[in-house]
Amino acid sequence: MSAHAKLSPSSSDRWLACSGSLIDVPDEVEEGSIYAQEGTAAHAMGEYCLAKGINAHDAPSHKEWDEFDSFEMRGYVQEYVDYVNKLDGSLFVEQKLAISPQHEVWGTADAVVVGNGVIHCVDLKYGQGVQVEADSKQLLLYGVGTLAFDWLSDVPVRTVVVHIVQPRRNHIVSKEYSVEDLATWMTDNKAAMIRASTGVEHYEAGAHCKWCRKNTTCGTRAEKNLSEAAFDFDVSTECTASSKDMTEADLVRVFTAIPQIRAYLDDVEKAVALLAHEHHVDGVKFVAGRKSRKINDEESAAEVLRDAGIDPYKPLALYGITELTKRAKAVD
Repeated sequence: MSAHAKLSPSSSDRWLACSGSLIDVPDEVEEGSIYAQEGTAAHAMGEYCLAKGINAHDAPSHKEWDEFDSFEMRGYVQEYVDYVNKLDGSLFVEQKLAISPQHEVWGTADAVVVGNGVIHCVDLKYGQGVQVEADSKQLLLYGVGTLAFDWLSDVPVRTVVVHIVQPRRNHIVSKEYSVEDLATWMTDNKAAMIRASTGVEHYEAGAHCKWCRKNTTCGTRAEKNLSEAAFDFDVSTECTASSKDMTEADLVRVFTAIPQIRAYLDDVEKAVALLAHEHHVDGVKFVAGRKSRKINDEESAAEVLRDAGIDPYKPLALYGITELTKRAKAVD
């Protein structure tokens, strides 16, 4: 097991459902995207401000966030800092969580606040692409891990509240669990954790395949999506007048499967395109896309064309009826 546990809470949607996604996958350290690096910078600034008790706009220059430092980023980080500081209790920043050591499940909570029989676990999501909800498996596992701090509460801990702060989407949500809720969830998912930690070849396709490093070569994913696409028809025969007609329920079933089928086909297309770029692939031919041409300085180009006796502009055209109606009413 590498320093970064394979069973990280952030990918728990995948490994809890499909332990096979961990098998024969090399422990490679991949350089994060520019968005991931930006998120890391924001987290570093947030950690510093909470630990020092200062406003994000007063934070000094630092190598951990200088590359992405901006007034905007500091404002978003301050939203997170303000939210954490409003929670009642003792604050612990960037806390390592031993969620289930026997299954090698570890994590790091951005902020943990303990007091009055309640443990708060706050997770900063700096990205703005996908809205994250508080009822995720990642936050459930974090909630379980924070129970190790129960001895710090002045009264017995009865409740754990997990929070998502996603300032760039103006999205802050939380979900409350009882200690019993978390214990029951861990019991229900114990078998899945054992499969993942011991390398059992259990495969299950689903939305979690998106982030799997085997998503283009996985036979289970291919079988699931191709069977959905083929539905229950015999695709090897020609359609005849007696072919089964799809009912409304049939259409809905195919419709709901479209996102996963489309995602799978896109992944396969990218993978084959990469292979074709590296070497010749029998039966595959990629045609270079057309490049669009654009005039960068339109005013200068128009002046040159007019000097050459060429009218560079399109003929005037009437507005549509809706717009003309609006303008007529404005005159009245």
